Amino acid sequence: MMTGQTGQTGDPPDSEGDDTEEPEDTTGPGTSSTTEQTGGTNPTSGPVGPTSTSEGETSTSAGFIVPPDGGISGQCDPRVQDCPEGQKCTAVAPAEGEPWGVNTCVEIKGDGAVGDPCDVEDGKYTGIDNCAVGNICLLTDDEGAGGVCVEFCDTNDACPDTPTANCVVYNDGSLPICLGSCDPLLQDCPEGQGCYNSAGDLFVCFKESAMPGEGGPGDECQYINQCQKGGFCAATAAVANCPPNSSGCCTPFCPVSGGNGPCQAGEECTPFFEMGMAPPSYEDVGVCVIPA
Repeated sequence: MMTGQTGQTGDPPDSEGDDTEEPEDTTGPGTSSTTEQTGGTNPTSGPVGPTSTSEGETSTSAGFIVPPDGGISGQCDPRVQDCPEGQKCTAVAPAEGEPWGVNTCVEIKGDGAVGDPCDVEDGKYTGIDNCAVGNICLLTDDEGAGGVCVEFCDTNDACPDTPTANCVVYNDGSLPICLGSCDPLLQDCPEGQGCYNSAGDLFVCFKESAMPGEGGPGDECQYINQCQKGGFCAATAAVANCPPNSSGCCTPFCPVSGGNGPCQAGEECTPFFEMGMAPPSYEDVGVCVIPA
């Protein structure tokens, strides 16, 4: 078993480009953490957060920075919304071509509530959107169009306007957001999104970024949402037919009670969580990996 994922990555649910540590090789589930870990496990200590890139690389899909700690950077705190009147605190890119990484005050341009459609002006990382104070426009295309207003977590890691969501913290603490919880076996997220593991024992909805014909079992991945719906980005050594020099490879989630049906030859449906650590209703969640 492998424990502890501490690498950084770089941007959110539909976004993605950033720095991340490569996954360490493993043949069985190990724990993974983004914010605070509470016992979840997965077959890699590598790829986490919706898309990011290793140092010196850029990503064409969305990504979060998934830090081990959640420090706030910039001139304001999105959890507190401490900007002057007429402005709101949001996450923006620290430099052109980078994903969200700092917090700053921007002019309020709209009153979009959680779940409302939204757009971001001048590219998806500027923070200038038509969502209300306390919300940010995510899940957009590269131009910043076609997004959805998402709530920032409060200081207690709660989601007052999205009570069924999970608070997850990405991008060095600059992106504490509320994402809908989901079941990886049911894949019960809104259209265009997949159910992916994040922050140890949490499963949340991210925008699926796999291109047609990519992200299937054994296909290379670096970010969790580069796999097709129902897939998990595991460490190279854990997946059959995974290119040896890849960052990681996609492999299916599977019901432990259902045998090895969706798994490739040489893999077994292995419990995703350590024995006795699965949250309620996730006891049957497994993932196809090469047995240790």
